[in-house]
Amino acid sequence: MNEQVTLHNQMLDALLLDYTTGSLSRPLELLVETHIAMNPSSARALQLMLKLGGVLLEDIEPVSMSEGALDKVMRQIEQDNDNQINMPRVPNRTPKRPIDTLLPQKDCKKSWRRIGIGVSEHIIDFGDELGKASFYRIAPGRSVPSHHHEGAEITLVLEGGFTDEFGSYGPGDISIHEAGSEHQPVADNDGECLVFAVNEGNIRLTGPLGRVISMIIN
Repeated sequence: MNEQVTLHNQMLDALLLDYTTGSLSRPLELLVETHIAMNPSSARALQLMLKLGGVLLEDIEPVSMSEGALDKVMRQIEQDNDNQINMPRVPNRTPKRPIDTLLPQKDCKKSWRRIGIGVSEHIIDFGDELGKASFYRIAPGRSVPSHHHEGAEITLVLEGGFTDEFGSYGPGDISIHEAGSEHQPVADNDGECLVFAVNEGNIRLTGPLGRVISMIIN
């Protein structure tokens, strides 16, 4: 296993661990929930993390609680259930993926914005403070303009696949790029590539073509 694959696996494990602790933003929670619905090995890894967390909690030295603390916690749990707040968990793997509720119809032209040759985007509004989340459609064999990430980017492949300077990714796979990275994804030739991407910083198009596209769409 090469160094790049090892690093990617470590970042994926860290992402799953953050999910179990409830420390991810809502876009990333949704991305992870869809990933584990599509990827049995990650679902098993997540279950193991949850079990390990339970064992560690059992080994922690108990501390005394203030009077009425238990009642307060139970009331909070009931309130969270009433408000349908999603706590970290492994969702049931059903044919309908969690992300599909936000995915627009492919033939709805109003929902998709062309951002390059054979590349379209649909932005999901989770609030500016949570970063940018988008669906991207890439035509077979087409490439996304080379771009630089000012913040981390986490991408989940929903359909098809793509290859960039760091590896190849298919349905259910997650691609993680840290701030400062630059790449140019190219869709596989056997079908359209559909991904869900969460960017925690701005994207800057690079290269001559990228600069031209930036002037056209901005």
